[in-house]
Amino acid sequence: MPSGGARLSIDLSSSAIAATVSRHGTRVPILIDGRLTMPLGVAFGPAGQLYVGLDSTAARSLPADHRFVDDPAGLLGMPADADTAQPDPVDLLAAVLRHIGYYAAHQVGQPAAELTVAIPPAWGPRRRGHVSEAASRAGLPSPALVTAPAALATYTAALGLTSPEGSCVLVCQADRHPATLTVLQTADDGYRELATRQLDGVPNLDHLITHRVVHTVTADNDPLRTAITQPADDTAASRLALLESVRTARHLLADQERAPILLPAPRQPAVITRDDITTAAQPLLDQIPGVVHDLLDAADIDREHLTAVVLRPADALPALTDQLTDTTGVTPTLVEHPHALADAALTLTATHQPGLPAGAARLPRVRLRISDLTGALLIGASSLTLLLQAVLTADITTVNGWVVGARTSLPQLGTAGALAMLTAFAVAHLAPTTWLAGTATASTPEPTTGNLIRRGYLTAAVGGAIAATLYGLATGTAVGFDYSPYLRWTLGAALPLAVCAALIAATAPRIPADALPTWLTLTRPAITHALLAAAGIFLMRAALTLTTPIQTNATAGIAGSLGAALLGAATALTASRGRLIRAITTPGLAVGYALVFSYNTSGALAVGYLVALTWWGAQLTAHTLRLAFPTVGTTLRRLVDRT
Repeated sequence: MPSGGARLSIDLSSSAIAATVSRHGTRVPILIDGRLTMPLGVAFGPAGQLYVGLDSTAARSLPADHRFVDDPAGLLGMPADADTAQPDPVDLLAAVLRHIGYYAAHQVGQPAAELTVAIPPAWGPRRRGHVSEAASRAGLPSPALVTAPAALATYTAALGLTSPEGSCVLVCQADRHPATLTVLQTADDGYRELATRQLDGVPNLDHLITHRVVHTVTADNDPLRTAITQPADDTAASRLALLESVRTARHLLADQERAPILLPAPRQPAVITRDDITTAAQPLLDQIPGVVHDLLDAADIDREHLTAVVLRPADALPALTDQLTDTTGVTPTLVEHPHALADAALTLTATHQPGLPAGAARLPRVRLRISDLTGALLIGASSLTLLLQAVLTADITTVNGWVVGARTSLPQLGTAGALAMLTAFAVAHLAPTTWLAGTATASTPEPTTGNLIRRGYLTAAVGGAIAATLYGLATGTAVGFDYSPYLRWTLGAALPLAVCAALIAATAPRIPADALPTWLTLTRPAITHALLAAAGIFLMRAALTLTTPIQTNATAGIAGSLGAALLGAATALTASRGRLIRAITTPGLAVGYALVFSYNTSGALAVGYLVALTWWGAQLTAHTLRLAFPTVGTTLRRLVDRT
């Protein structure tokens, strides 16, 4: 199966949010709450509750003490209102991004390794910085930002509408207020923005239609006219409902000739057509010639320099296409696909090279936190617990004060040594993904991911082997007997994993950079499996020796069987990866281990887990070798086929 990190693209520049993930070269549109696009709105309550992906209709069902923000991205860069308890707009946007990231990771089965965000062209360093901060708070990678006009031009180029290098493209995005026009010049590495203008001073198209409908179907003394022209807090609900009805009607008119608009009771619904929308949108259409003329002057070009016009249209407003055609002399190319900008933004940021090895790549990393060390600490604590139990429960035979024999569970000591090596694996896994040193400088540049992997796993191989050696020596010293059998078990169980770590350190820097995120996910030791195994062996030993927490023979059998079942489940989970295989083998081994548990079989059960753990390390090493040397396997298969 090919490997590669998931690349998430989010469109924040359109009238609804769309997200696309590229994985293994395949583009996957993300379903957010079961929808291809998500409304922009966010609602928040007095206790800090956040509701993401709401439109004004859904917001009306919330309690009265909740506030609704129809577009949190539009608040970025605006001064805070001291009279309202409005949360930080960056936090609102972070909630939106976190919501999208969750659905994207759930749909493709892995978190995003790269993030691209399509933004309006008017956003400068301040709001771009807010987007990066929001992505960081949402737990997403640092985003690559692409302006909406560049994404739209890229999308049409992918459809075959190519422009010679140095030519100019006019892009109009009218699906979101305010409508924006931008002139781009094609370059060898993409597009260069020459000028951009917004249709300021013109109300939202939905407001224009609402005013026309209300003044057409109501009398002069109807209070609804006052509620629309002079909004008040007590009429906010009815106004939002009317605007949402107008928005729905516009969507319907994209495919049909007539659509109803629901007016507040007791008024009858109104019916509108596309001609009504064109009439209502006349103030917007009248601005187009002047804005285009000023835009071309600002870009220092003439109409003859335009080789293409790209339009992201507003619903049910074909007159805008005609107006742009008359003004520019070029028929616009319409871009209506909801994921067009998200897809094109991925194309613009596809700068990664699949052949680039990890030794030359730098993955985004985060600062080391206590939670990152939890797994390594738990596995290490389990290893020490098994070692201490084996030492403290040893049956020591003395003659005249001299120790002549010591009996303990050698497989348990081997498991303790193997878990010590697994702890080193868990620590090595953190090296390429977290900051372990200070800030890079010119004299001490930041190491590449490949170098961090090499150092981390080489240290794990050496450090884990040393820890296992110390386990064996410490056991011999504690019981006062020859340490040779203990050393053979602790070091012998850890050495196969140490060899695997050394091979990973030598070959992992050759892994392609785009395969690193998936590979790093596979290399993280499963904490739950190791804890189950340690708990199972601990209970079995306690049942056989009647030590803490087992004190009576009545509970020893039950505790021993329970421990054997846990060990069997851990063995099955460690040795297999497929869900179906795990679902079959885990209950079977758990029951089988519990049935055969006895004093004579306890050691064999522990050895079974050691074999499974060694198999896990061998599989990880083999997968690493396949990624580092993909052509070797192909060559060997060809030789076998010829033979």
